[in-house]
Amino acid sequence: MPVGCFVILLNSESEYNVLGYYFKESTSDFNITSDLYLRLNLDHSKNEYTILKLKDHHLVSYIHKFKGKLSRKALGLIVGILLSESDDPEKLRTPLKNTAVALEQINLLDMTKEEFQPKLKEIYHEFLETLTDILDPEALKESIINRTKEMLSGGKKERRIAQELLEKIENNDHTKITYYYQSAEDALKDLDYEKASKQYKKAAEAAEELLEKELAKSLNERAKLSFNIPDLTKKRDNIVKEARSALRNENFHSAYIFYLRAAELSKELMQPEKEEEYSLKSKALQDIYLFEERMKTKK
Repeated sequence: MPVGCFVILLNSESEYNVLGYYFKESTSDFNITSDLYLRLNLDHSKNEYTILKLKDHHLVSYIHKFKGKLSRKALGLIVGILLSESDDPEKLRTPLKNTAVALEQINLLDMTKEEFQPKLKEIYHEFLETLTDILDPEALKESIINRTKEMLSGGKKERRIAQELLEKIENNDHTKITYYYQSAEDALKDLDYEKASKQYKKAAEAAEELLEKELAKSLNERAKLSFNIPDLTKKRDNIVKEARSALRNENFHSAYIFYLRAAELSKELMQPEKEEEYSLKSKALQDIYLFEERMKTKK
């Protein structure tokens, strides 16, 4: 599963600045050295995505070029993620691109490193570390045990809670989360949205028992979403029809707006492939519309 991520700001062709790192294990000693940056920069001169094999990890990165006013201040940024050797680097392509777009929208050039760090953590958990990664039983077990190590050095109450958590891990209570989650996912495939919602809620309750509050929050959100999937999907598909109709009539402005909304609904539905597809179509049509508008003003 993902180990952590980093963001490099490209000030110019030769100057760069590491804006920040986020690693789940705060003891990570990974750094962007000048040699590693040169390797990344060379590969990105040919490709948007790169995969580098390091000593114990794969490093997957994506280069995002700024446009408009932002491009006057910097060329763009490189977003990278470190993966375990057993992870599939290809599955990170769309999440990395979505991460870069999200970073561009938070005015990162006006932030200090202290302000940027918590934003990077939020974006990492929203775009790069999926529930599937977190819900791996061994990953869950490791995460909870690492948390108890810190608690065992605390006060009496914290030590008692840590001991209770360790006992629950010994009883394999953490595997209940994965079991209920997988049951919910299977129910979704069978279009049984009510059952899916109930199973997500059970997974959330099991996560709460293990004090995995952020995970419980995500699972509860999925439980709510399950009820809305049919309506949201129908709404998204109708918007796509409107986009195609506008495109046939060469109404590029309406088409790009419709595709943008379809991308937003796909994100809400947690369908990254559809989100990327409609985002790309929206961007291409927006470029055509803006080009036509510029040509009109020249006449």
